[in-house]
Amino acid sequence: MALDVDDFIDRLDADNEAYFSALPEQDTVYWTQKLDGLAAAQALLPRWYNEIRGVEIIGRFIGRVPDLSLKALVGRQVGDEAKHARQCRRRIEALGGSVLSFVPSPEQVRFGDLLDAMVYPEEFFAAQQLTVETQSIKRNELALSRFDPETAAMFEKHINPDERFHAKLGRMGLQVFARTQAAQDRAWRAAELIREAHVAMVRSHSANTTAAALLDS
Repeated sequence: MALDVDDFIDRLDADNEAYFSALPEQDTVYWTQKLDGLAAAQALLPRWYNEIRGVEIIGRFIGRVPDLSLKALVGRQVGDEAKHARQCRRRIEALGGSVLSFVPSPEQVRFGDLLDAMVYPEEFFAAQQLTVETQSIKRNELALSRFDPETAAMFEKHINPDERFHAKLGRMGLQVFARTQAAQDRAWRAAELIREAHVAMVRSHSANTTAAALLDS
């Protein structure tokens, strides 16, 4: 029997929080220390790539959302992701880096592919907006203390406010689409899959960053 939809969302949100809270910080964020200069530029590269893919993947998701009000709000998120990508690229280049040579890890590609393959709206809203974006709020707050002042200002002005809207959109989508037992089962499994893929992606980035630092030393 399906749970009351708001109870279901609260339980899923709490399960996500328990999962991520049990992990060390290096498994959940790209930047675990203070960064500036080229180190900051390198740390922003995977974020830039994820924003670019977000434009494409969330843009395609619009066609799988039958509710017109939600469709419009998802469209707003696509615009936000495009803005974030532009801001990240400008900051990377201002710090002396370049996006032109960036190659995503297989884990990054798989992360996006998982989202892109989600057929049901409740899967995507649970995985991308409720799970990933809720965690993004925390990561982006860390950015304010981990990056140089100009990069932190970029997050505070151009990125962080949008992420709070995106997480709220996850709840709104689930309230519409996660009302049956089958839909709730699909949403729960999608959240589990994407959070595991997200941790794999961050771990891969951390390993690549460590290897690069050893080569430069």
